[in-house]
Amino acid sequence: MTRRRPFLDRTYRSRERAARQRKADFNPATMIRWAGLGAAIMIGLAVFVGFTSGGQDIAGRLGFLAGLSQPVLFGASWLDIGVIGIVAVAVAAILLRSRRTRSDEDDAS
Repeated sequence: MTRRRPFLDRTYRSRERAARQRKADFNPATMIRWAGLGAAIMIGLAVFVGFTSGGQDIAGRLGFLAGLSQPVLFGASWLDIGVIGIVAVAVAAILLRSRRTRSDEDDAS
């Protein structure tokens, strides 16, 4: 275990603050990369199904998913409700994380 030197207290505090900030930062670039990867996978699957000779067979096997696109509640399908739920959970997680980060900063001040 290393011993902390008193004359480097400022340096230690700034390093700890920078480490906390990096850990708490919301990184939109990472989210954009994940969204791009998801979109690329979906497009790749659509192209695969569209250009393969067995595309009709694959589409036929996925026919059971048609029930998810039927209107269920006020004209919204289960897919719509699921997407709205996922977005609500993501927004709640982001708000909770930002509130926790702000309270941590207030305690440190």
